[in-house]
Amino acid sequence: MPQPDPAVARDNPASAGTGRRRAALVPKRRWQATAAAMAVMLCCSWAARAQDALPPGVARVLSHYGIPQGSYSVWVQDVRDHEPLLAHGADIPRKPASVIKVLTGWLVLEALGPEHRWATRAYLGGELRDGVLSGPLILEGGGDPRLVMERLWLFQHRMRQKGLRAIRGGLVIDDRWLPANELPVSGFEADRHRVFSASPYALLMNFQSVQAVVEPDRTGNQVRARLEPPLTGLELINRVRLAGGRCGGFQRGVAIRITGTGDNRVELDGSYSRNCGSYSIPRRALSGPAYAFGLFDALWREGGGELEGGYRLGSRPHNEEPWLEFASEFASQAVRFMNKHSNNVMARQLLLTLGAEMRGPPATLKKARAAALEVLRRAGLDLPSLVLDNGSGLSRISRISAADLGRVLVHAARGPLSPELIASLPVAGRDGTLTRTYTKAPFSGRAHLKTGSLNGVSAIAGMVRSGSGRQLAVVALMEHPLAAKGPGEEAHGALLTSMSGR
Repeated sequence: MPQPDPAVARDNPASAGTGRRRAALVPKRRWQATAAAMAVMLCCSWAARAQDALPPGVARVLSHYGIPQGSYSVWVQDVRDHEPLLAHGADIPRKPASVIKVLTGWLVLEALGPEHRWATRAYLGGELRDGVLSGPLILEGGGDPRLVMERLWLFQHRMRQKGLRAIRGGLVIDDRWLPANELPVSGFEADRHRVFSASPYALLMNFQSVQAVVEPDRTGNQVRARLEPPLTGLELINRVRLAGGRCGGFQRGVAIRITGTGDNRVELDGSYSRNCGSYSIPRRALSGPAYAFGLFDALWREGGGELEGGYRLGSRPHNEEPWLEFASEFASQAVRFMNKHSNNVMARQLLLTLGAEMRGPPATLKKARAAALEVLRRAGLDLPSLVLDNGSGLSRISRISAADLGRVLVHAARGPLSPELIASLPVAGRDGTLTRTYTKAPFSGRAHLKTGSLNGVSAIAGMVRSGSGRQLAVVALMEHPLAAKGPGEEAHGALLTSMSGR
């Protein structure tokens, strides 16, 4: 789908012809000076053309681990230039892992604008008198990608300000914008309860994530456990035993399983050292609607409210204005959080939003992919290598070449939304997913980079500020059994070190 940017100019053959014609008119006494100047121009023109040889530091890393250079694709370009500085295997389509989020974020900013917001609407299904609602409270989900616990609390606070205290008819969830689909991403079935596998949903709350928190109770000679946030309808079974010895091991010795009908039970087993402190294990639990109800109900009661009647799926009243509309954060903030923390479900929700806004709800991947192609076409970006799956990188079929993703970065860097997109990327050695990575590297603090990894895949994409002040778009994609086990990160570091010195 994505392809080369036709807006990026190629070498202009007319300039060479003009140079030859003018050279014929140069007086004889100036011939030597003119020849020297042309030699410099030819030299510089040759040097400006893309080179395919990897920097020596990168080649050494690959050789050390026995990784063929053909397994590594690189694209580097000064955003002011028309041709790349380095293009090594750059046209080979590869799995991008999470660096595809750079494209997803740009698509949303470009098509919807950084000011775009999502709306979650509340309707009254009965009469509200003296703080008591005689019928259900109807919540219509509009795809807010970051309706986290703190923002849900604010939503409920505004309900209380409007006089609501008790709900007698339960909760009705209108999820027609995007109904729940709990099927795991193909190829990641074994990870269906991991937080990174959460599914997008019209009324997605808190990324459908729950933390199982364990800590030793030394006086009671036991291990205490709790769920954060507490969710109505989610049961916790704690069989963890208190043990001696050092604190360590996989998950500190705690095994966790999500079981029960509708994934409504968290079971903890194993042993936990009395020398450990508090430890938390994140997981995905419940279905989308059950999680939304569970969190809403728990927070509502915590704030002193009453809710009777459980929940059901339904539709909002036709031709009726919402009783309360709650606006999300801006799209620029959503893109920033998605990229800084490499949040998969947000990326998937953002891409689906693109389709729903441009093609109408309900949100579907078919609409989202068609909308993405339309945005790329309008921008003059032709990306022949692109196979766009769900926009998050959690995919075995997603593909893009380093050159095509590089062209997106260069195009974005030249546009008015450049600050929003670049600022959304983690800063090497400073924040987000790179807080503890490349902290001592020469480019630390001078590179905004999205990273990505899957089994057999390691990738980076972003911007590096060189020592001379050049802004370089850099994309590197490695596919090899060792890629995500350290060598990929090391090779990327060597590449970035080389580029930052230019």
